[in-house]
Amino acid sequence: MAIAISGQVLYHFMQKQVAPGAHPVLALIAFYVGAAVLSLPLFALFPLTTPLPQAVGELGGAVWGVAASIVLIELGFLLAYRAGASLSSAFVLSASVVTASLLVLGLALFKEAVSLKQIAGLALCLAGIWLLSGNRTSH
Repeated sequence: MAIAISGQVLYHFMQKQVAPGAHPVLALIAFYVGAAVLSLPLFALFPLTTPLPQAVGELGGAVWGVAASIVLIELGFLLAYRAGASLSSAFVLSASVVTASLLVLGLALFKEAVSLKQIAGLALCLAGIWLLSGNRTSH
C-alpha cells in the first residue's frame, strides 16, 4: 500500500503542475510513453515466467477496461485541476464517491458482505465531502 499511496500523492501533485496551456490529449500520450519507459526496468524485479506472446495472451480483455479507466482518470483530474479544483479536496471527493460506488458494486455483483462499520465509514466519507465542498460560512 505504501507504493500505491506514494504514487497517488505524486500523481495528484504532478497533475496539478501540468502547464495550463498544455494540450490535454498530448499530455495523456506523454504520460503513457513516460510510464512505459519507466515500467520496462521493472522486468528486472518481476521477470516473465512464460514466453512473451503467451504472457500477453494471458492479460485478457480486462486490459482494455483498465486502459479506458486510466484515460478517464487522467483526463478527469487534469481537467478538474485546470478548472480550479483544489489539490486538498479533489481526490477526497472522487475517492469518497468511488468508495460508495464500489461498495454497491461489490454487494450487487460479487455478493460481498457489507457491515454496519462499512456503512458508517461511507457516512463519514459523505460527511467529509460535505465539509470539503465549500459550505463555508466563515474563513
